[in-house]
Amino acid sequence: MKGRRLRTALVGLSMTACGDAPPSMGGAQSASSTDSATTGLGMSTAPADSTSVVESASWGPDPASSTADESTGAGPVGVRYDGVQQKSAHNSYQRDEAIFDQLVYHRIRSLELDIHVGKTFEPTEPGVWYVYHTDVTDDDTWCVRLGHCLEAIGGFTHEVSQHEVVTLWIDLKDGWDDEHGPVELDAALVATFGDALIDGPGLLALAGCPGAASVQAGLTDPTCGWPTMEALRGRVLVVLTGGTGVLRTYHDEEPLARRALVAPPLTTLDDVADWSNTAVFNFSADDVALAAQFVDAGYVARVWDCNDQDRWAAAFDAGAQHVATDKVSADADPWARTHDAQGWPFACKAACEMDVPAPEIPVIGMDVDSGDVWANADSAWFVHDDRSDAADGTWRAFVSTPNSHVEPFAKACLMARASLDPGAPYIAVCRPADNEPLRVQWREVPDGTSTAIENAITPDNTLDAAGAVFVRLRVDQDGTCVAGDGSADGQTWVEIGSRCFGEALALQGLTTSAHDSGEIRLLVGNVTLDLPGPGNEPGPRQLGDFGASVAIGVAQADVYDGPLP
Repeated sequence: MKGRRLRTALVGLSMTACGDAPPSMGGAQSASSTDSATTGLGMSTAPADSTSVVESASWGPDPASSTADESTGAGPVGVRYDGVQQKSAHNSYQRDEAIFDQLVYHRIRSLELDIHVGKTFEPTEPGVWYVYHTDVTDDDTWCVRLGHCLEAIGGFTHEVSQHEVVTLWIDLKDGWDDEHGPVELDAALVATFGDALIDGPGLLALAGCPGAASVQAGLTDPTCGWPTMEALRGRVLVVLTGGTGVLRTYHDEEPLARRALVAPPLTTLDDVADWSNTAVFNFSADDVALAAQFVDAGYVARVWDCNDQDRWAAAFDAGAQHVATDKVSADADPWARTHDAQGWPFACKAACEMDVPAPEIPVIGMDVDSGDVWANADSAWFVHDDRSDAADGTWRAFVSTPNSHVEPFAKACLMARASLDPGAPYIAVCRPADNEPLRVQWREVPDGTSTAIENAITPDNTLDAAGAVFVRLRVDQDGTCVAGDGSADGQTWVEIGSRCFGEALALQGLTTSAHDSGEIRLLVGNVTLDLPGPGNEPGPRQLGDFGASVAIGVAQADVYDGPLP
């Protein structure tokens, strides 16, 4: 069930359905570090003096006051790609928020990369594009090469195989040459996304109109049209923007072999006939009235530079399907939001026919208010199993954090520890909430000091430190020896640190801490435990699969299942 929350009340554990309004900043399962009881499912109940659940959403604006009509929770049945509107992250490589977290934490499904053939002080390489805005003066980027940006998106699409369609806008800043042409660009896209990549003929096939005279004719034909959002689940659509000349070459040369659409910046509807292999067009916010004409004619429009509330609202009023902005965080800029109260990333242009599809991915969220996992004693929230009978195994997960407007050393971890005592020995592999590298940290003896090793995982000149989001904890020797690993894509792993202890670390699971910053939301997804020996198939674990959810030291948290706003 998408957006399912586990909530505690004074009388015990209850469940909410998708139609319920989510509690304020969680409210799902709340307990303090003192006087907490444990239900039969191992979920802590609130003490008698705690406040009751508040039935209102506070993550972003009230849906009723949004500038767009928002759906009420689950994905639509029958709603087509051109029938929804969505936030599009402008220059996604240059935002405070990592690309993976834009997709998972901030619920964005529309990204943009600017690519160049060369870069100052870097040798030109065949088939390699560089990602930046303006070299030297404005070249900050999460990922220097296009391949590394694609890997960051590919890590998400591989991990979340049933994700809602991702649209990737690639802005071509340079012309083609013999080593950087349409064939080489298509090859890079296919190498990352494989069968998930959807092209023009593929869109027609999913829409049930493979015999259309052209991509444009089929996608704008009311009897055919764009595929439904459900049909596009798990797909990646790439759209190229840039100057008319460079897009013309890509559009005209072997159009049936091209793996992306183009979105030329036209100035009149009369010119669309010259672009028969696309039905997507790109507009500045200054040209929002023109964008409205294209939308009314049945095309998909992206409007960029919507960085204030008036421009954002104007693009929505024009019906633009992709509203591009630098304002990624809806917590910081609540008007810049399209995801609904349950985290569905889109706003429907008309009424959505709703159903309850399977969740995109098993996610465990924790809205935690605590101190830190550090020094001589810990203050954190811990969702865990007691594995005293068989402590060995490999835990794996991804961690998604806000990245911006957040305390840098708030963190989420996979942890193994000796007991629930705040000063107990432990080891954890953690991802901080800001632009800090992955870390392995431990306390070797009771009430001893903590030690940390940091590792950005990826080599220089590739992903930035916060681009590594996958963590793994390997427990061996009857729970006495533990190693922590990190990965940028969930497939290639690097050991960060390891340690052996004088006692078994049998309490194992997920922990989050706020670093004394007040309440912070941290998401841990696709948590698996791979047991030693043949025949074990590690399946994703959700909140109800764990034995206990409790405070370590002084801490409180709301803990829930499912993707959330």
